[in-house]
Amino acid sequence: MKPEAIQIIRDEHLAISAVLYSLRYLVKEMRRGAAPNFAVLRAILDYIVSYPDRWHHPKEDKYLFAAVRRRTREADGLIARLEREHALGYPMVDELKKQLVAFQSGASGARDAFFTAADRYTELEWEHLRTEEDVFLPIAERVLDAEQWAEIAAAFRENDNPLFGIKPREEAEALYQRILKLAPAPIGFGSNG
Repeated sequence: MKPEAIQIIRDEHLAISAVLYSLRYLVKEMRRGAAPNFAVLRAILDYIVSYPDRWHHPKEDKYLFAAVRRRTREADGLIARLEREHALGYPMVDELKKQLVAFQSGASGARDAFFTAADRYTELEWEHLRTEEDVFLPIAERVLDAEQWAEIAAAFRENDNPLFGIKPREEAEALYQRILKLAPAPIGFGSNG
């Protein structure tokens, strides 16, 4: 039986992937001439900042990667790469936000710069998620014991930080639902034909 933490991480990856798909879909449609939906683009970037960058990646670094490091040296290079990718994502999202503001204000070249930045970010994140799931998680599953998985699951299950009143899952879920409401349904999704 797979550890609960793996399912939690995969569920979080699925939500992140859905948001990345929405970003990529909107960029593709705008390249074809669709009007920009700045409200949903802002909601997507807010989600990325508030959930993967602020909660998901740091927990992977602090709990999952650290636990594997304590058990084996075989994943050191892979963990270093995944941590670098986490660190790369933060400035990329900042750049995306700046490009979106410039795009919305009509700055020369900002539309294409936003599209390019969005493509780079989504590709990095999707490759990152695939590497975690296809390469890293099998190593973790092999080397970690039930007690370590329980600690990781507990860290990922945390919904609140009582010191600050932060409810990351509630905040992320609200942003995710906002994206779903604002985003147009891709052809073949949510329609009868």
